Amino acid sequence: MTQIDEHNQPRDRRGEWRPNRAVRFMPLFDWPTTPRTLAKWFFGIPGFLVPWYAIYLGFTLVAYLWFTPEIARMQSLSPGWALEILARNVVMVTLFTGGLHLWLYRLRGQGRWAKYNGSWPAERDKRFLFNNQVYDNVFWSIVGVVIWTGFEVGLWWGYANGALPFSGVAENPVWFVLWMLLMPFWRNFHFYWIHRLIHWPPLYRSVHYLHHKNVNVGPWSGLAMHPVEHLLYFSCLLIHLVVPSHPLHMMFNGMATALGPGASHSGFDEIVFGDEMAVQNDKLMHYLHHRYHSVNFGENAVPLDKWFGSFHDGTPEADARFRAARTAR
Repeated sequence: MTQIDEHNQPRDRRGEWRPNRAVRFMPLFDWPTTPRTLAKWFFGIPGFLVPWYAIYLGFTLVAYLWFTPEIARMQSLSPGWALEILARNVVMVTLFTGGLHLWLYRLRGQGRWAKYNGSWPAERDKRFLFNNQVYDNVFWSIVGVVIWTGFEVGLWWGYANGALPFSGVAENPVWFVLWMLLMPFWRNFHFYWIHRLIHWPPLYRSVHYLHHKNVNVGPWSGLAMHPVEHLLYFSCLLIHLVVPSHPLHMMFNGMATALGPGASHSGFDEIVFGDEMAVQNDKLMHYLHHRYHSVNFGENAVPLDKWFGSFHDGTPEADARFRAARTAR
């Protein structure tokens, strides 16, 4: 039974709303496709890079230029500079994820407009620490920031001591730009496989269950993970042990990995400010993963879910196929 909410949006009997478009993957894998179509998807406004990856890159540049210790200090491991990086990372996540939460959930600045789930986070629920979903999520997110910082500190120490493969801007400008543009695809690829791994029943029951307590997700739900899952999730940074990189590549990789879940778990299809400005979010794909658990393990840059049979595009037809497959199992 369909109901119309206060924003004139249709919601089903569970209070769920979905956009009137199916989830799509990068047009690189459509056939036929054209360079113009690819360029528009990748560089357009909005597009794959803008707004979210552009925002993550902005945070990265601010952190690198003004809030990163001098590399000479990093030749020796010490609590001083490591804690500076930890403090910077906590502030960055709080500004981004906390800002999304403040606008969307605390102030409810756009009400339920473009909200996938019609309910708000649980405030009295014994499944969560402190009986509160948001407090629980913030706690586990900060644990994740500590683990991310551990990876970053180790890599900075490696760069400072010449122990990691390095590629500078002046020496290899083409590779510098190309590797920065490829970083989101690496993250998509890595995320899909570690996500499939932690859905293996023994790991799901002991580790990943903590993240999936969040069915009705919010920005802080993104990094609300078991520490073992944090270790696996941020292990995407280990690629810099083997691929020649500049520290900016490493920082962008880490920043996007830490901030990205805030956007992908916002629970909203777009972020609206006033009557004029709206930022496309388009995170239905991952919302459906939290809704059904056994679909959409990756993201939409690389169609691994489509290739391996776990894709749900959000349409009623996909719902019917999912229910039929579940019944068959």
